[in-house]
Amino acid sequence: MQKSRRDFWIKLAAAALIGAVLFCFMPLGRMARAENDFVHWYVGGYLYGTPDIHLQAPNHAKQAELLGYTLDHSYFIRPTFYGFFLKPLSWLPYLTSYYLYQAYSLAALLFFLWTFSRRWPDIWVYAAMSIPIISHMVNGQDVTSLLLFCTVSILLSRRGQDFPAGLVFALCAIKFHLFILTPFAMIAHRRWRLFAGAAVGEVILFLIGLAGGGWPVFLSLIALLRRPENHPYPELMPNLRGMVYALAGGPQPAIYLTLCALLAAAALYLIWTAKSYEKSFAFAIMAGLVINFHAYIQDPMLLLLCAALLFDGEESPALRTVFQILFLPVVYLLLLWQPPYSGIYGLLILTAFAIALRDQLRSRFPALTPPLPMPAESH
Repeated sequence: MQKSRRDFWIKLAAAALIGAVLFCFMPLGRMARAENDFVHWYVGGYLYGTPDIHLQAPNHAKQAELLGYTLDHSYFIRPTFYGFFLKPLSWLPYLTSYYLYQAYSLAALLFFLWTFSRRWPDIWVYAAMSIPIISHMVNGQDVTSLLLFCTVSILLSRRGQDFPAGLVFALCAIKFHLFILTPFAMIAHRRWRLFAGAAVGEVILFLIGLAGGGWPVFLSLIALLRRPENHPYPELMPNLRGMVYALAGGPQPAIYLTLCALLAAAALYLIWTAKSYEKSFAFAIMAGLVINFHAYIQDPMLLLLCAALLFDGEESPALRTVFQILFLPVVYLLLLWQPPYSGIYGLLILTAFAIALRDQLRSRFPALTPPLPMPAESH
């Protein structure tokens, strides 16, 4: 036990050192001045309640007022209801609001890590050198909110409080495209109260969004989402779109859609046959991370949640190994490199799905597993 604890602290110290070195190479000046994605959240909160929340000109005008210039491909592209929850940020001076938001983001991350570290202590090690986490903090992103909502929802569901668990999970609609398969996890395990809570939550959020400007606001959001320039740099995306773009040398819609359909089918099988709701939930998030059209380097933070739910001692060594590789910084350095190297991330995710599918089939159909060879008799 003593040796195990010593080994853990050595690994954590080494990972923290690697993370610190990587952090030093980030654009820290831009981070300190809040010249990052946080400006979207501030502007979204400021413009909530007006028909301008998703329009280019008002977004850019407020950005220019706050930063002195406008960011490329930068608008409030989240669902309208999110602006309601971000509204208090706009009541404070910009930098004050930013530092409070970053403190909240760090607290949400630490709560997630602490919650799941009791079963999987090495989550601290992988988080300490995680490029997605570092990039998230530097970019002022909001994936930590997703981790917080998922963690609270899971904790409530473990206590049998499924309806409030669903209500909390509904908040993940701030990035709904990453969670498109999670309702199937609830249905597969007959968690009807959880499903009902999520459905009621979505209705409430829809009404909050509707109160923020009416139907014209929704139409302006749809128009914003349909503009290709708002989904730039596909070769850097940690999803199937990015993998196909990197390995095929450009967009290949037929290949991309075929892979999405095949992976969705495999994911639905895993979701439907998993032994627990939490494992189904993990497979649903894994699939959502790669079959979506829009994802960037901070989004794979959610893989830490997937691993925390899947690593229960019954997972195969092969699946654990692939996840451990996915958490290494080199994978994300390759993702940020030029094609075809940026496609390696997608290949690793596909490998993880293939191993999970093999393991599930073997557990359900033992006849598919070839018998071990018997040792030869000695004479």
